[in-house]
Amino acid sequence: MRQTRIFVPNIEVYGTTWVETLLGRVVRPWIAGHDELAWFWFSRYQLPRTVDDRDCDIDGIPIEFEIDDGNERCLRSIRLRFSLPESRVQAFEDVGRKMIEAEGCIITDWRDWDQVEDLGGDRFVGEIRDEARRVERAEMVTSICHISSKLVLHSLAGPDERGRYRQETNDDEQNPRGSTFESILHLCSNIAGQPG
Repeated sequence: MRQTRIFVPNIEVYGTTWVETLLGRVVRPWIAGHDELAWFWFSRYQLPRTVDDRDCDIDGIPIEFEIDDGNERCLRSIRLRFSLPESRVQAFEDVGRKMIEAEGCIITDWRDWDQVEDLGGDRFVGEIRDEARRVERAEMVTSICHISSKLVLHSLAGPDERGRYRQETNDDEQNPRGSTFESILHLCSNIAGQPG
């Protein structure tokens, strides 16, 4: 299980839909070429450099990648975690690095990722916290992250004339903000019995 951080530069194509554009231009075509992946998932971040120092060598990210978010200078990135056979890791990472750099983005390195420590930790497991339960929970949460990431990639629209991607719009009355994910989140809330 491996991970990397992909940072986007402060250029026009990575404007307001920077995550979707990065996913459409890099992640979706990269993932599509690798059926051997057991799973993958990503999460998005826009944080100050001083806060955003996990999972990479933050000092290796050029200052030109920072943006002004109105309050302070921030870096924008996604964390990408994935699992595939060890014999295929190097080729997958080599292809990924080339695609990332070809789009003007940057990573500092590739690292091992501890699935159980991250997704089987106290944040995701209550009451009975033995090792077996942590492992099971980490695998379940990984499955949720994987399918959610696949849904996000499936719902991308674009590219537009400037090469940007965005989330699809949905005009169903049960999605008043125009996002298909409103209904998905509502369904998840109904399953778990938690407000959503």
